[in-house]
Amino acid sequence: MKVKLLLVIALAATLAVTGGCSNKQGQSESPVSITVDLPDQSGLTLIVPARTLTIPTMILNSHLKDPTSLDPNHFADVEVGSYTVTYRRADGGTLVPPVQTFAAGGLLPSDGSLTLSDFPVLSQSAMASTPFDQLLPFNGGIDRETGSQEIRMFYDITFFGLTVSGKRVQSETVTAIRIFVAQ
Repeated sequence: MKVKLLLVIALAATLAVTGGCSNKQGQSESPVSITVDLPDQSGLTLIVPARTLTIPTMILNSHLKDPTSLDPNHFADVEVGSYTVTYRRADGGTLVPPVQTFAAGGLLPSDGSLTLSDFPVLSQSAMASTPFDQLLPFNGGIDRETGSQEIRMFYDITFFGLTVSGKRVQSETVTAIRIFVAQ
């Protein structure tokens, strides 16, 4: 009986100690964090002709989590491998394109930056599908959910990669907005 009681007390003490940890820096295994800047944004996009929608410039910036540390051997450099783009409506509608994943190649130096030019955020097939196809004249020219002749949509971009030392890293998510019209 005493052994069971001691086990219960030891288990409760262990849970109490481990439940209070709040090391936010420890949530990611990488020694760097990545932010994304979208300096040149077009606000209006014509849906005809359907094409792959690209971003003119995306700038990735790497920041050492511990500002007092150094990386002379560049083990915290990040090999950027891919990014995802998710969509949210800004106009009250609910229909959005599926999540898109794109390849991205480049080496982001620790405490440095990497500029990417003309990288896609919406594939041609997604741009020719719902909800954008509703704006075409032969489909009525009106978004059925909002009654509008335009679709306002947020898109969120998140990059993924590995440090040279093999640690996974994910960028902070950056958000932009586009307005889609038929003409």
